[in-house]
Amino acid sequence: MIFAIESNSLNLSFCILKKGEVIGNFLLPINNELSEVLIPTIKFFLKQNNISFKDISVLAVGCGPGSFTGIRTIIACAKAIIISNKHIKSIGINSLGSLAMSVMDQAQKKNIKYIISSIDSKRLEPFIQAFEIRNLKKKIKLHPINNIEAVKIDSLNNYLYKNNLHKHDILFVGHNQELLNIKHTKIHLLKNKKNLADALWVAKLSYFLINYKEDLTKSIIGFKNYKPIYVRFADIN
Repeated sequence: MIFAIESNSLNLSFCILKKGEVIGNFLLPINNELSEVLIPTIKFFLKQNNISFKDISVLAVGCGPGSFTGIRTIIACAKAIIISNKHIKSIGINSLGSLAMSVMDQAQKKNIKYIISSIDSKRLEPFIQAFEIRNLKKKIKLHPINNIEAVKIDSLNNYLYKNNLHKHDILFVGHNQELLNIKHTKIHLLKNKKNLADALWVAKLSYFLINYKEDLTKSIIGFKNYKPIYVRFADIN
């Protein structure tokens, strides 16, 4: 059973997967009180689903990029859970990767080869990363083609050129979709413009990494241990 935790600028979310099926999913709107609500909400969520840590085999955590304080808070909590429950294995997840995975099926239906994920940095430069969808069997189809960067939306054309990407072959997901709709009309956008990193997709990406026996010591989107993904040391928020 996989228990996943993720946070973003608006929400704290949890998800439980059993053999790939969702048996519990929870989302809590938050402001700046993550450290106060995290542990009590975990206890509440597990109790509501009649689950204890003894039932959990994997604890998956979205490790950023994002809020500097939020990432530290969640990872510290996850490490404490692992120390107290030594049977639980840890998986850290690139939150941009899980966000990309949330729209991979939609991209494939439109024959789009690349996904660009974007997460709010609380500045004018969101954190973004590009992923290629590869036609692979029994392997993760999502492959990062570059490192995470902080990029102004006005500089997106330069980013695309540098990475040899073409607008008509890209699905953009995450922060600043509404602004892109005005400035970059050829890039494919989702009808739902409020896509955020979510525990559901942290759990599902973890499930595929485990199921396909990916080497987490070499993976770019999943890690054997929790390691915070800091693109830069932003203002503490």
